[in-house]
Amino acid sequence: MDYQFLLLSTIVIGAYLISLFLVKIKKISLLTQRQFWNVILLATFLISGILGLILAWSIDQKVSIAWYLPALKLHVKMGIVMAWVAIFHMIWHLWYFKGLIKKK
Repeated sequence: MDYQFLLLSTIVIGAYLISLFLVKIKKISLLTQRQFWNVILLATFLISGILGLILAWSIDQKVSIAWYLPALKLHVKMGIVMAWVAIFHMIWHLWYFKGLIKKK
C-alpha cells in the first residue's frame, strides 16, 4: 500500500515554509500562522485518532468493515501530516521543554 510519504512530507513542509515566509513579509501575523497550524494539528489528530479507534475496534471484535483499506490509508496519511505538524509545534515550544529540563 502506498502512503505517499515523500509527497505528503514535501507538501506539508513546503506549506509550512510558505507560511513562515508570509509571516516574515507581514502578509499574515505569527498568531494567524500558528492558529492555522494548530487547526491542522487538531483536524489530523481527530481524523487519525478516530479512524484508529474504529479500525482497532473492528480488528479486536472481528468485525469486517467494507471500507477498511481506504480508512487505513487515510489513517496513516493523516498520521504522517500530524507528525510533521507536531514537530513544528514542538519546535515552537522548545523554550517550554528547555525550562522543564533546567528545573531538574
